[in-house]
Amino acid sequence: MKTREKNQSFDPLISGGSSKTTGSSRRYLLLSSFVAGSIFMVAAQLDAQAQSPQDYTPMDPIPQIVGLPDPCDNPTTRMWGPDDRLGNLNYLTPERVSENLSLIRLGKVYELAHTLVPGQMGFNAYFDFRTDLGPWPGRGTALTIFNNEETLGHSTYNSDRAGVQQTSLGTQFDAFNHTTQGGITYNCFDTRDPAFHLLAEGDPGDLPKGNPGDDYFFRGFSTGGIENVGTIVARAVLIDVGQLLREREAAAGRDPEQFPPADYEFSPEELEQALIRQGMTIDDIHPGDAILIRIGWGARYWTSNPDDPRDEIAKYFNGGQEAFQPNGPGIGSRAVQWTINRRPVLVGADNTSVESSLVGLRGSEKRGHLAWLSSGIYMIEDLDLEVLAADCETERAANIAEFGEPLAPDGAANCYVSTLIVQTNPFRGFTGSIVAPSAIR
Repeated sequence: MKTREKNQSFDPLISGGSSKTTGSSRRYLLLSSFVAGSIFMVAAQLDAQAQSPQDYTPMDPIPQIVGLPDPCDNPTTRMWGPDDRLGNLNYLTPERVSENLSLIRLGKVYELAHTLVPGQMGFNAYFDFRTDLGPWPGRGTALTIFNNEETLGHSTYNSDRAGVQQTSLGTQFDAFNHTTQGGITYNCFDTRDPAFHLLAEGDPGDLPKGNPGDDYFFRGFSTGGIENVGTIVARAVLIDVGQLLREREAAAGRDPEQFPPADYEFSPEELEQALIRQGMTIDDIHPGDAILIRIGWGARYWTSNPDDPRDEIAKYFNGGQEAFQPNGPGIGSRAVQWTINRRPVLVGADNTSVESSLVGLRGSEKRGHLAWLSSGIYMIEDLDLEVLAADCETERAANIAEFGEPLAPDGAANCYVSTLIVQTNPFRGFTGSIVAPSAIR
């Protein structure tokens, strides 16, 4: 198993640049981004100096049609090597973690997880679980296959106990083997190969190319499980695109409280304009950072923000409806590629799947899940970003009043940059974990 290696200081992004990656002298690369059916070079970064909303020019132009990265051969797999299972977590070396902790100046902690209440999770058995393979060949053109450990009917180890163990509930962390392209995930790991199934029982049937027998199940993966992730201490950048667009809704005479609608897909241009509104550019996002995107969906339906709490959980999960129809707004496929180009350790948002999740429509195959996890980038879903975002809005307004710009002069703390701490549960072989992440300033 690959461990986190010694890291170096940042290299600036150089269009088309490359360098060797041998030994401890590994350098960061800006490689061409390989996508399904086409290859395009990551565009030369335009002048990313501070812009105004009036003269906005895209800082990282993204093509209108974006394919999926090849999980067997993409910039991340080539950077960290063919045996790697950690992806961009490799950026977080001890030196980098120390730097990230040094960002803490105020000692203020923001809890970013949703509170779980009775009725959301029940457990009446000794710890036991089974991993369910998604059906072959999966849905959509990408042959999306999900691997989950979400429910337990009867304990195999303790036949007199029954209950439910939910590990994908509330604020949750997705690992690479959760969502796959036809069973294949980051660094060409074949999740359908029984050789990697932990404590398997029953007849595997036609695996890896077909469905197993009805009696086949296994308890996680013998490699690449969530227990290898551990604790993440990252520099986090908040992109409050929801506030930007709510202001535009108000300026257009519409009710900003009704934004975003369930079918809204956020673009990379909107993410960049949100950064500009915050006095930032794409250069303020470093390789190995965590990108936290506030779209405003939690503000509509589910947040513990004491100034404006919302507890309409059913509507949050079901596209604003009470009836079961899991979908909702999120970032579109072009914005997904934009985040991949930033080379983050993880991407998180205040919605159910980070990307848009329009069931039966263009989001049905979870292209964001496929792209991020195939590229060695983790995900956090269902964040509560409201208190952090509110404090940043207050500080932004104060800075504009005092200094005429969103950020205070150099040397002052930037509310939109914090230290993110995420502790995953070391469930052996799992594809994800409930988490309670904290942002600390």
